[in-house]
Amino acid sequence: MEDKKIIALMEGYAAGNLSEEDAAAFFQWYSQAGLEEFRRIFSQCRLQPDSLPGSPDMPEDLRTRLEQSIQAYEVQEQEDITHSIPLFRRFRLGWAAAVLLLTGVGAYYFMRTRSHSPVMIVNNHPLSNDAAPGTTKAVLTLADGRHITLDSAQFGELAVQGKTSVMHKNGTISYIGSKDPIEKIATTDVLYNTLTTGRGEQSPPLTLADGTRVWLNALSSIRFPVAFSGNIRQVEVTGEAFFDIAKDQEKPFHVTSKDMIVEVLGTQFNINCYPDEPDSRTTLVEGRVKVIAGQELVLEPGQQASVHAGIHLVKDADVDQVVAWKTGLFNFDHADLQTVLRQLSRWYDIDVKFEGPVPVRSFHGKITRDLNLSQVIRLLQDVKVKFRIEGKSLIITP
Repeated sequence: MEDKKIIALMEGYAAGNLSEEDAAAFFQWYSQAGLEEFRRIFSQCRLQPDSLPGSPDMPEDLRTRLEQSIQAYEVQEQEDITHSIPLFRRFRLGWAAAVLLLTGVGAYYFMRTRSHSPVMIVNNHPLSNDAAPGTTKAVLTLADGRHITLDSAQFGELAVQGKTSVMHKNGTISYIGSKDPIEKIATTDVLYNTLTTGRGEQSPPLTLADGTRVWLNALSSIRFPVAFSGNIRQVEVTGEAFFDIAKDQEKPFHVTSKDMIVEVLGTQFNINCYPDEPDSRTTLVEGRVKVIAGQELVLEPGQQASVHAGIHLVKDADVDQVVAWKTGLFNFDHADLQTVLRQLSRWYDIDVKFEGPVPVRSFHGKITRDLNLSQVIRLLQDVKVKFRIEGKSLIITP
């Protein structure tokens, strides 16, 4: 779809005058657009904050992207003597809740519609010794061992694997098999590819041969067949990945990781199985899955299976917090300092070192993942923890 058409749809949605057909077209584009493309389109829209509706029925993930694009965040004061500090509070008054102002010194402000008073969020001058946020990038390893680096500069047909073409189009890596049934039957050899992200990288969307879509967080990988054969569709995952499984009643989809197997038919879920995390977690967004880790556990939407010395059910998981990385956010829900720093280490490609004992601190709130590291640690330092950057290391001192 051309930019002009998308811009018109976005402006029409803001004005509340889209037809059902146009609204469906807008959300179809939105569901496939990456964060960078969304912001590029948003920046071209002619939107008047005073005329925009509150949009109470706006989908939560769309609201999040809009809030990120406007940079409308509010710093709160330290809450209690346990040093639990809210970093940012999400603004829930819809598209018209805030407007971004950029001053000459580079500080971000937003206008609150109730008080009309500007509040500074964070100084935008990065430190001279700093770390930039991660980027959309990954490495694709083909069946013959060749490596292809995937970034915004790679487009078109990347490779041919057996009867399957590997394409990069509209920011998505797609595996497109032959539609000739005779050729499908003749293909007996199973070829495997692996998509890998390093620290400071997040993969573009990956569409497998069956139509399943996968997103990889930093320091993650997925090994998959270029074409699915047999009665089971199976892939292997390390790190963190979000899945949107294509439905196929005759071929269930299996995701294996270091200590669990997830069986699905058609659904959306997130897997977090980093080796440095205390447990592995499968969180169900929609549909139904079975998690196998010694025992079996069937999840309903909003539930989570936590695997550590057995399998445990979390009935009311915070799904928004779990999948925040996919929409460009850090989302901390009373997370301890080590949890926060593990995420920063993977996203900013840094090593974390402590001088002295590890401070006992708790954090909650949201931060956009497009800030420089120095901007993030300015906020973290408000809980009486000192940080400094030395080369590729982040040093923490009580």
